[in-house]
Amino acid sequence: MLRKIKYLILLIAVSISICSCEKVIDVEINTSANQLVIEGNITNQLEQQTIKISQSVPYTESNTYPPVKGATVNVTDDQGSSWIFTESTPGTYTFGPFRGEPGRTYTLKVNISNALYTASSTMPDSVTLDSLDVKVFTFGSEKQKQTQAHYKDPAGVANQYRFVLKVNGIQSKRVYAENDRFTDGNDVPTVLFFAGKNDDDNELKTGDNVDVEMQCIDKKIFTYWNTLSQQSQNGPGGGVTPGNPPSNISNNVLGYFSAHTVSKKQMLVK
Repeated sequence: MLRKIKYLILLIAVSISICSCEKVIDVEINTSANQLVIEGNITNQLEQQTIKISQSVPYTESNTYPPVKGATVNVTDDQGSSWIFTESTPGTYTFGPFRGEPGRTYTLKVNISNALYTASSTMPDSVTLDSLDVKVFTFGSEKQKQTQAHYKDPAGVANQYRFVLKVNGIQSKRVYAENDRFTDGNDVPTVLFFAGKNDDDNELKTGDNVDVEMQCIDKKIFTYWNTLSQQSQNGPGGGVTPGNPPSNISNNVLGYFSAHTVSKKQMLVK
C-alpha cells in the first residue's frame, strides 16, 4: 500500500512538471523613448555645409529616422561670424557655399520647441592624404586586397583622424578612427578594411573604384568615432548602438557636431 502511495505521488509530480514545461511565458520588452539625433559638419571645403536633425527609433524598427522639421539652426565662430541655416529638405538644414577655417572654434545652436541644444568644435590644421595603394594579405593559398592610405603626421602636434571609405560608391560599414599616439611625426600607412553591403563584400577586386576621405578632427570627435568603432562594425546608417558614443552636444542628444578638414584621394584597383 505504501509503495502504491509513493508511486501515485511520483506520477502527480511528473504530471505537474510536464504541465509547467508547456506554460507560455510572455516577456515584456521595454523600448526606450525616441531621442533627438543631430549630425552636423563644418569643413574647410568651399561647399554647402549641412546639419541633419532626426529622431531615433527603437531597435525593433527599421533604421529610418524620422526628420525633425521646423528647427532654428545657427552656427557662429570665435571671430564673430554667424550663419543661419535654412531647412532645404525635411530635417536637413544647410548654408553656403562657405568654408570653415582651421584654428577657429565653431558653435552650433539648435532650437526646437524652445529647447536649446549646443555644441562646439575646433577645426584642426589640415593634414594631406598623400596617396592610396593596394595592400595584399595572404591567407593560405588565397590573397585578399585591401585599401592602404598614406600620410605624413606632423611632429609635435596631437592629431586625430577619421577616414571614410567608399568602394564603387558604396560606403564601408566600418568606422575608421585613429590618432598619432604611436606615430607622431611618422610617415603613416593605414589599412582600411572594407565592409560593404553584404558579408561577401569584404575585399577589393580588380576594376573597383576606391574613394577615401581623410578628416582631421578634434579630440571630442575622435572620442565619438573611436568609441563607435569599438562598439559596432555597422558604421553610418547602422543604427544606435547599445552603448551610445559620447556626444559633444548638450542635453543628452545623440550624434555629433564636427568642424574638420578634408583631404580626398581616388584609386582604380588593378
